[in-house]
Amino acid sequence: MGYRENIFSFNHIEIKDLIISSFLIALVFIWPRGFPTLNTGFLAQFIATFFTVGLAFILHELAHRTVARKFGAWSEFRAWYEGLAIAIVLKIILGFTFIAPGAVYIHKDYLTTKENALISLAGPLTNVTLAILFLILPIPPIIFSGHYIDISGYGYYVNMFLAFFNMLPIYPFDGSKVISWNFLVWLLIFIPLFVLTFF
Repeated sequence: MGYRENIFSFNHIEIKDLIISSFLIALVFIWPRGFPTLNTGFLAQFIATFFTVGLAFILHELAHRTVARKFGAWSEFRAWYEGLAIAIVLKIILGFTFIAPGAVYIHKDYLTTKENALISLAGPLTNVTLAILFLILPIPPIIFSGHYIDISGYGYYVNMFLAFFNMLPIYPFDGSKVISWNFLVWLLIFIPLFVLTFF
């Protein structure tokens, strides 16, 4: 039997997990190796990163969740606090950015390969849409105590990178589920993402 709850409904656990995950992801993105100097520059970077990376992450996960519910599946986001802790430790010790904040958990008695692929595609395609919006909308930069941060450029890059990264054909990334359904569809999306991210 399908899941019939409103596709846009949330519970307090999801809201809490999404906010905490977004906050910590933004922190990991800008945290240098070791410990940062907590000054106005760091604060300005955090504000910009929370707005861009946080938005990219939340809408990516909610896209998975919404499409899964459209297919009659139970779906809710849950943070992976152990993964977030590992990400912070790795950044402090090695300066390495590892992001595993959590995921949308999906359950249905049966999902077709195509349905699973379309659920997976929803996240990266949402990031591509956001990247285009950051590129074309007149979003003013953040100017904070003499620090200038290009929100449009940063938002574009972050979203394109997340879309590319999630479309890698490696389990459990989204790309592995798309490629198992239709290799040509995966290829037609992955190649432009690779070019736009790195060239």
